[in-house]
Amino acid sequence: MVHATRPTSAVRLLALLNAGLLAAGVLSGCTAWASASAPPGTTSTSTRPAAASASRSEIGNGRPLVNYDGPLVQRRVVLAIHTKADADLPTLRAGVDQHADGANLRLAEISPDVLPAGVLEQAVPQLTLLLPAGSTEDDARGLIDASTATQPAQYFVLTVLVHDLVFEVDATDPGALADAIAREGILSDALGNYETTAGTDTLGVSYLGTLLGDEMVDSVRSAMARPAGTTPRRVAVLAGTPGGAGVDIAAEPIPQPVVLAGGTSHEVVSDAPVAGAEVDSTPLGPWLAYWIGLAVVLGVTVLLAGWSLVQRRRGLRASAFEPERPDPE
Repeated sequence: MVHATRPTSAVRLLALLNAGLLAAGVLSGCTAWASASAPPGTTSTSTRPAAASASRSEIGNGRPLVNYDGPLVQRRVVLAIHTKADADLPTLRAGVDQHADGANLRLAEISPDVLPAGVLEQAVPQLTLLLPAGSTEDDARGLIDASTATQPAQYFVLTVLVHDLVFEVDATDPGALADAIAREGILSDALGNYETTAGTDTLGVSYLGTLLGDEMVDSVRSAMARPAGTTPRRVAVLAGTPGGAGVDIAAEPIPQPVVLAGGTSHEVVSDAPVAGAEVDSTPLGPWLAYWIGLAVVLGVTVLLAGWSLVQRRRGLRASAFEPERPDPE
């Protein structure tokens, strides 16, 4: 009697592993091909004005729904400095400030969240410095030369949109109101850094940073109105830089993601996408390791399958010479 032998469990397991690896490779290859075949500069975000869309980017200068615009929004120049993690930032900042003082420019540190879309996905600067209103990118480039930094660093000059706001509310005791707001911590969570200015019978909260959505602005007004004993509508939202040109967000196109060019120390990059500096979406290293691993697994599978086949044939030959035993009664 001939008994068919089934593949060993090791062979079945490796066969399933091969099928899974091969399927993953095919799906990954299709995805990479689709990404690589997309035209340069295309994005999945809408190209409509930001005020017409409630979506926003999670990284960089995303566009929330902004109706607090006009003179409340300013177009400003930033100098972003990217260096090694253990760099001496105070010394680096002092070098830049020295050149800024010579050019009568007052630099203010600002959150890197103001940077255009795509920048933070490529490099997170250790210092992001905001130039004063009216400054140009050439002014920022003038701060950079071989003597600016005493350590390796890359410098990126970009133009960004920022909210320049002052929230103002009537207060019988501005100091006590400022303390109450600070204790609640709502403004710290919403704005990050802000400054308070106590007037005779008013309290002003100044904010300069990334664009705030309408809901965020309204939440700040509510957080100031509650301890002041008034309504959010009585909290005025004013321009932090009166007389500025301002920006109409509804007419402002959503910028394309910025591609930072890799380069040497003290490199300056504008906010325009860099031609020819495409990011390879299918690096060779991971794919090479994947195919080497797949080849090893396939080779082991073939060897085990061959060994199993030889053992089965030996078993068949042996069974041909074995007399069949009578069935027990």
